[in-house]
Amino acid sequence: MSAPNPDRQSPRNPKKQAEVRELTANEEVPDAQLVLRAQQGDRWAEEAIYRRHVRFVAAVAVGLLRSRVDAEDVVQDTFALALGELASLRDGGALRAWLGRIAVSQVRRRFRRRRMLKFFGLDRSVEDAPLEAFARDATGEQRAEIAALDRVLDQLPTEQRIAWVLRNVEGEGLEDVARACDCSLATAKRRIAAADARVRLHVRLSEDAT
Repeated sequence: MSAPNPDRQSPRNPKKQAEVRELTANEEVPDAQLVLRAQQGDRWAEEAIYRRHVRFVAAVAVGLLRSRVDAEDVVQDTFALALGELASLRDGGALRAWLGRIAVSQVRRRFRRRRMLKFFGLDRSVEDAPLEAFARDATGEQRAEIAALDRVLDQLPTEQRIAWVLRNVEGEGLEDVARACDCSLATAKRRIAAADARVRLHVRLSEDAT
């Protein structure tokens, strides 16, 4: 899945790029420490947060929006908001889940905008990253099935689609899905189950047609 280059300037500090040191395997600074340092004004820590989590945020955005252009906007907006509100994060160890929640919130905004533009016939968004695009080793039949699944997901209510993709495409745990969706664990499970029912129905109908 295509993600922004981690060497790219972060949205918060575009003029400091030459001073950024990339985290190495032997320099595993915990998220909690990075957050504390960033809250104290450490620009390197802000850059390190961006580098460590940009691929995760990009994967979530692309997986949900299926548009690399829109996903890039979500990534930039997510980190701009997160770094601007970092002082409000009390548990630095929950940074990844917090970033996921902000990203999902930005995805929801773009879904709402798409619906409004479609209503007025003005939607010009291009979905250039459908699920089948990531199934490089799949057979033609498998790719067709994945494309059909993509169409099923597109018909789901937004909240069900988000929860299902986070769980089954991005591989997030149930508790992480609930955090990203800003809902209870029980609600996250219900949304995933409802989406699963639609997906299973699609699979049964496909099998009956063959």
